[in-house]
This record gives sequence, structure tokens and C-alpha cells, in this order.
Amino acid sequence: MTEPTRLDSINLDDLICGITENSDDPLDRLTSAVLTGEHLDQMSDHLVGHFVDAARAAGASWNDIGQCLGVTKQAAQKRFTPGAAKLDPSKGFAAFTERARNVLAAAHNDAKSAGNPEVTAAHLAAALLDDETSLATLLLTRQGVDPIEIRKAVAAASPVVDGEVPDLVPYDASARKALELTFRHGLRLGHAYIGTEHILLALLEVENGEGPLADAGVDRAALESDLTAMLDAMTP
Repeated sequence: MTEPTRLDSINLDDLICGITENSDDPLDRLTSAVLTGEHLDQMSDHLVGHFVDAARAAGASWNDIGQCLGVTKQAAQKRFTPGAAKLDPSKGFAAFTERARNVLAAAHNDAKSAGNPEVTAAHLAAALLDDETSLATLLLTRQGVDPIEIRKAVAAASPVVDGEVPDLVPYDASARKALELTFRHGLRLGHAYIGTEHILLALLEVENGEGPLADAGVDRAALESDLTAMLDAMTP
């Protein structure tokens, strides 16, 4: 493996000493540390971008570049192509595709109709399977997942409340975490949108081996491999 080039003129001790010497105020030092970190991040992006351009000029494919960066070829291409659309988490659900928004609506409807007090990650998992043509469903179908069994598992694990359920059933902590993680997976894959596949990956991360998808025998590594193959087939 190629060893990283050492930059002995820039090291952590020097940065700490420089920031410490500039101010006695702990908060001023923290602000300086944040600004310095942002500057170093920008330098890092420019450094990698320079050599990505050089590799492309030398004939390297986006697939090869992605392997060097430890990301998919789509992620590498999105990140280093000028003018490429970027996924912005601040846009919230506006970044979700119509299919992905339908999953959220179905999860809310399922929770409300069942008298459940909250929308859980399990509700999202069951709702994913409503659309038989979505990428998430296709990936799960490849692994032999039975939608009926998923729904049974969700129903059995979801508490029912006495009295009226609110019109807008709130998300519980697991569902909120899954929705946050969708953006991480979208950014990792270099996508400018959130689709059902990102919801699926986020749910598998939240379950961490314990939940309806894991109980159905979903193999995360195999699913990631299938997704990469599908995305590669769709990318010219």
C-alpha cells in the first residue's frame, strides 16, 4: 500500500501551540480551532481534487478513482465534477423523492390506523414494501423478504394506546435517527436526493442486527453489493 506523504511542517502540537499563544480565553481558542479545522478541511478537498483532476487527465476511470477514495464511482463523480448537484440536509424532506415521501406517509397511516402512539423505524421498514417497484423493495426481494411477515412483526412489536391517536403521529427516536442517517448514506453514495434505497440503508444501520429486517434475514453486505451493481448499471 502506498504510504501517505508526510507533512512534518504541519502537526497537531504546532496547531495547538499556535492557537494557545494567540489568546488566553478558552472560547476564543475554541473558535480559532473551529476556523482552523474548516480551513484544513478546505485545503484537504483542494488537495484531493487536484490529484483527482490529474488522474482523470491521465485516463483513470471514475470507478478507479472511487476505489482509491473508498467511495462508489457515483460518489466520486458527484463530488469532484464541477457544477454537480449536492445533497443539502437543510432542505429536509424536500430532498426526498416522491417514492421516499410515500414511504413516510404510509408509515404514518399505518401507525395511526393501528392505534400506535409513535411512528417507529419498524413502521418505516414495513412501509418500504408498499411500493413493489421501488429500488428498496427490489433489493429486499432479491433476499427473499416476505412483506407479510415484516408487517406481522411490526404489528406484534407496536404498542396500542387507549383513546384517540393524533392526526399527525410523531416519530419516535429510532425513526428520527433513521431519517437523519438517510442523508449520510445519500452523501456517501454521491446522490443529490434521498430515495427508498437510502431509507433502507439507514434502517439497517439503526437496527444494527435487531429488528424486522434483520429478523427477516437481510444481509447488509449483500444488499450493499446488489445496490452498487444496480447503480453501476444505471450510470453511463
